[in-house]
Amino acid sequence: MTHTHQITTDVVDLGDVRLRYRERGTGAPVLLLHAGGSGEWFAPVFDEPALDGVRLVEVQRAGYGDSSTPEGHLTFADHARHARRLLGELGIERATWVGHSSSASMALQGALDAPEAVARLVLLEPAPSPAGPSAEELVRTSVGPAIGAAQAGDVRGAVDTFMTGVCGPGWAALARHRLGGDAIERIVRDSRFFLTDEVVAAMEWPIDEATAGRIAVPTTFVYGLEGATRSHEETTRMLADWVPGAELIALPGVGHAMPLEDPSAVARLIADRVAT
Repeated sequence: MTHTHQITTDVVDLGDVRLRYRERGTGAPVLLLHAGGSGEWFAPVFDEPALDGVRLVEVQRAGYGDSSTPEGHLTFADHARHARRLLGELGIERATWVGHSSSASMALQGALDAPEAVARLVLLEPAPSPAGPSAEELVRTSVGPAIGAAQAGDVRGAVDTFMTGVCGPGWAALARHRLGGDAIERIVRDSRFFLTDEVVAAMEWPIDEATAGRIAVPTTFVYGLEGATRSHEETTRMLADWVPGAELIALPGVGHAMPLEDPSAVARLIADRVAT
């Protein structure tokens, strides 16, 4: 895809981690924070022309892709701190933070820790913590078995179990279509960190109605109408009820893999929110 803006790809050293990022465009800053399991969830969205009017930064979080893997455990607050420090290194004081799944929860934590750095939140199906009633079934049939398989050394099997549960049986074909023929190998590599460290951070992450009520930035929650499980819709609705003045959007034709399923729709949604 041809852009009118030059794309910059670089690595920034934050001391405890090194983060690889891409950047293009000028205008209001927008940070894309990918979900767990792959550092490339937002790669197709980054290329969408609907976002040509913003300064777009896509980061691979610690543990993913060409970013470094930390020696110790990272909390969601750590990931949010890394994002904030990356923006600072790029001379960006405030940005719209776009999070997906676990990184949507990290973005919420970022808004709690440093609201001055967050102009707006756009959150695509935050990870189920707090969990709606369907999460128990998802944990029993998908998340729990995936963690067990990863601990036993079968990361590829763990990835398929997890992704099938949260994104549906067509996840692998979708990933190859959007990210290339070798996408599954990269996802398996990234998921070693995800399934051993990030899932622990997700279970540790504390939020309740009183905490969510402290979110003071404009916030948009998004869920897909075609999800493989209702747990993400339930969580998204719950959080939208808790965050003051939050907007709730149901996106047709997509589920939890929405940045890969319909990157154009996701990009337009982000651009519309930045413009308001």
